[in-house]
Amino acid sequence: MSTSLRENRKVQRILLEEPLRVILCSIGAEVKYELTTRNVSNTGFFLEFDSPGRFPFNQSSIMEVWMDLGDSQSIFFNGKMARVVHPTESGHESGIAIRIVQIDKENEDLLLKFVQDNTDPDGSNIVA
Repeated sequence: MSTSLRENRKVQRILLEEPLRVILCSIGAEVKYELTTRNVSNTGFFLEFDSPGRFPFNQSSIMEVWMDLGDSQSIFFNGKMARVVHPTESGHESGIAIRIVQIDKENEDLLLKFVQDNTDPDGSNIVA
């Protein structure tokens, strides 16, 4: 990955006013969990949880993820827990970070376009 692309990815995490619907499940499982996120990037998203220890997946779980991007558009990818942020960690919302581990080109392009289109011109919704 080139340096410029790596730097570009760092600044492409945005905080949305309206949450996006996310559906998660273990690969091949019938039980699905419907959640929402407002913190989205090119490489994953963050789910706010009051009690992240009760999240039904662990760090070795590979999840199937469907994310609604609005305008009747939805993407699919596989994800993994990247980290757990507990309520005691100062300065951060508690929750679970999900990292994209596999996404096809079409879905990746849709996600990149969504993040770019929803980045405020002044950069005010970019999360450091």
